Amino acid sequence: MQLIIKTMEGFEEVLAKELEDLQLLNIQILKRAVSCEGNWAQLYKCNYMLRTALRVLLPVKSASIETQEDLYDLVKSVSWAPYIAEGKTFSINGTISGELFNHSQFAIYRTKDAIVDQLTEKYGTRPSIDTRNSDVLIDLHISNNEVNISLDSSGRSLHLRNYKYRQYKAPLNEVLAAGIIKLSGWEQTKAFHDPMSGSGTFITEALMIASNIPPGMFNNNFAFTKWEEFYPDIWNMVKETADSNIHFPEIELSASDINPLAVRDTKKNLQKFPFKEKVQIYNRDFFTIPGEADKILFMNPPYNKRIEVDNIYAYYKNIGDTLKTRWQGSEAWIVSGNAEAIKNLGLQTSKRIALNHGGTDVKLYKYEIYDGSKKAKYQ
Repeated sequence: MQLIIKTMEGFEEVLAKELEDLQLLNIQILKRAVSCEGNWAQLYKCNYMLRTALRVLLPVKSASIETQEDLYDLVKSVSWAPYIAEGKTFSINGTISGELFNHSQFAIYRTKDAIVDQLTEKYGTRPSIDTRNSDVLIDLHISNNEVNISLDSSGRSLHLRNYKYRQYKAPLNEVLAAGIIKLSGWEQTKAFHDPMSGSGTFITEALMIASNIPPGMFNNNFAFTKWEEFYPDIWNMVKETADSNIHFPEIELSASDINPLAVRDTKKNLQKFPFKEKVQIYNRDFFTIPGEADKILFMNPPYNKRIEVDNIYAYYKNIGDTLKTRWQGSEAWIVSGNAEAIKNLGLQTSKRIALNHGGTDVKLYKYEIYDGSKKAKYQ
């Protein structure tokens, strides 16, 4: 069966590598998505084990249309009874772009009408829509004249790992955090530290990666479990096999934050996890603590968007000065949505990658911290 796996911009290749590791076939990179081929067990694995996936879609119909009414005819041409049994509820998520539909809700309404009309004719009763907890979730994607209709096997977005009891200001998206760690190429040879931890998303995702904890471990509400064609034995086997590969993390993991409430939230969010005692969490100010060599730092400082600081340029300069004077021999990965402020770090970046965080364009910057200049290091 063909699958379409949605992800965030910039993580397509990371996701493709994850799919290779799960032995999916015919992997092709798309825009903010990857297509592949697999079986039912692999569909379940994708939901349970992929760290950079947002949704796992099972395509039902793809076609080009010329008019708005063509959408109704296209949707009604699909036999919906095998997917939506009598008495089952459904809902539709839509991503609509282009000039054919000025209002995305209209496209969703016409799709809903076509499904309801067909099933009413078949069952003699009108199926119900449940936007909160439907039995079947349908994904509608329209780009200009191209229409793709799929079943959403995930339900809610897979970035919602269900481990956050508390969220401090402007929490990092879980898929964004995991994707950044993957992009860094962290192979667990360097100790991991997040000195501005907030709710602890970076350190929690690092613990999951270091321990091989499946990101879907605490998700009990995958949409595919409500499908007519669902195989509980295969699903249980997938979970048991993945869980059997969880292991104790050998690498040092630590996080700190100046705000005691953020430290409290991080500790609370780690409550569910095995090996949580492996993570060292401190209430400390990044600008005053002693640094260390041979660590890898992941930082999500304020951008002056959702969290503001008095002087953003001086704040970033202080970050750069602290890295240069206290963290020689370490490596820093900083995600920021303030391109002007980041210039004040006074450090030369060795890599920058365009990403998106909650609708905000951000960049991921890599800095190698040397004692002296980079040129002098290699001389």
